[in-house]
Amino acid sequence: MDSRRFLRIGRLLGEEAVTALSDCHVVVVGMGAVGSYALEVLARSGVGHLRIVDFDTVGITNINRQLLATDSTIGIKKVEVARRRILDINPDAMVESLDMFAHEDTLETILDYPVDLVIDAIDSLAPKLALLEGVWKRNIPVISSMGAALRTDPTKITTGDLMETFGCPLAKQVRTKLRRRGVGTGIRTVFSSEPVDFEYREPHEEQHFDYNEQILDRGRVRKVLGSLPSITGMFGLRVGHEAIFQLLAQKQAGQPV
Repeated sequence: MDSRRFLRIGRLLGEEAVTALSDCHVVVVGMGAVGSYALEVLARSGVGHLRIVDFDTVGITNINRQLLATDSTIGIKKVEVARRRILDINPDAMVESLDMFAHEDTLETILDYPVDLVIDAIDSLAPKLALLEGVWKRNIPVISSMGAALRTDPTKITTGDLMETFGCPLAKQVRTKLRRRGVGTGIRTVFSSEPVDFEYREPHEEQHFDYNEQILDRGRVRKVLGSLPSITGMFGLRVGHEAIFQLLAQKQAGQPV
């Protein structure tokens, strides 16, 4: 590896940190608005082993907020666009792209050893629950992003344990359902406490919807929520930032990294 590529990381955090990050194995699930920016941080910080997971292709409606979405990438699988971008940043990186949906049946592949840290950037409730339950029960460190849509105030973005989050309807839904599955504390979360007028519901609970305002997710109707490139980007950058220091803390504590 050309030492100049991550010179500024070494000058700030030390050469040992650069070496440690190059040895890390991180799984990023979800290559959308948050996940793409989190992945950018990891790639530009020299994380050497990245497993990226998403089943979707880039669409024109992604362009307002997703780092991977440009006119030239429309119609291309997000994991392929992400893989190319990572290697363009760091040709020495080891990139494993998994074109698949996260759920109970795919967790063994997604979380296959070795994994030092998982980033959850999923924006759908059911797969998010499956992933978080899976990593928690396997004792794999994780950083999870909650709802970034509908927010406009960047000062309300913060971090904390999932079970102690507040002000985020998605976080409330996730922690309630995970508690029922026996999941407790230990899931580090990036969330916004900015009040929003939205209630997360199960698909069968949605009584009224306009198909012009919907998109399909594996055959299921999903709401289209307004979002800004600034807030979703800040969420992703915050997730990536937390990931870098989580990995280095694990290294310092003598955990496998």
